[in-house]
Amino acid sequence: MRIPWNIESHLREEHVATQVADGVYRLCSTMTNMYLIQDEDGLTLVDAGLPAHMELLKSGLERIGAELTDIKAVILTHVDPDHMGLAEPLRKEGIPVWVPEASPEAGVAGTRKPPAASLLLLWRPSLMRFMRAMMNAGMLDVEPITEVNTFTDGQVLDVPGQPEVIATPGHREEHCSFWLPESRLLFGGDALLTMDIMSGKTVDPEPVRGGDLFNDSKAQQWDSARKLASLGQMTLLPGHVQPWEGDLGDLYSPIESIQPSKEDDVVIHTPAD
Repeated sequence: MRIPWNIESHLREEHVATQVADGVYRLCSTMTNMYLIQDEDGLTLVDAGLPAHMELLKSGLERIGAELTDIKAVILTHVDPDHMGLAEPLRKEGIPVWVPEASPEAGVAGTRKPPAASLLLLWRPSLMRFMRAMMNAGMLDVEPITEVNTFTDGQVLDVPGQPEVIATPGHREEHCSFWLPESRLLFGGDALLTMDIMSGKTVDPEPVRGGDLFNDSKAQQWDSARKLASLGQMTLLPGHVQPWEGDLGDLYSPIESIQPSKEDDVVIHTPAD
């Protein structure tokens, strides 16, 4: 799918089961990521992309020598439409879907509406075209998930890979991330992104911009960033665009206050001591 030219070209690349670590693969289209975790028990799909991504998923499975039936669980960081597009189609295939316990009914039903004030941000060409590309990939046509399992903060999921749940509210109130401590991989969903969605530029990991116009709570976003900084060295696998490797503690101190500017949420990182 063509992504607008004013978003940096390397952020527009598609990935079909690109290996990011042993047994972990990235699938990316429309700048939206899904990940497969593979172990001897099968596969876990982390986030479920958009409705148009089924062929991407099938191609990725074929590339790693797997089939749809090898997926034993779908786990969602949150229930925004661009993260749950394949959830119900896969549930219909007998694959259980897991969502955060705090997920609102409207989210699970696929009827969650963005904050009305977020429309004020659509004058920014990169954001408008990013949103339009996702709508072309079916973001407005997500099927409701008719049966879900739920998880809570600190739970180790009994699914392939056994990821640990870390509550990271802010972008959405129910948002959670998944942590694989042995391989030091963090599936961050939309807790931290490596793209400024307002300009289409690459950035160090940061909360989704737009403040409370685009997110549930900017204050919680920054609290969650500081919480994740305590994990130290990692590979961050975000919900959109490129992974990142480094120590979040170099960007966010769990002690020092972080004060993004009011206009545009320009990021000011407070280095760790």
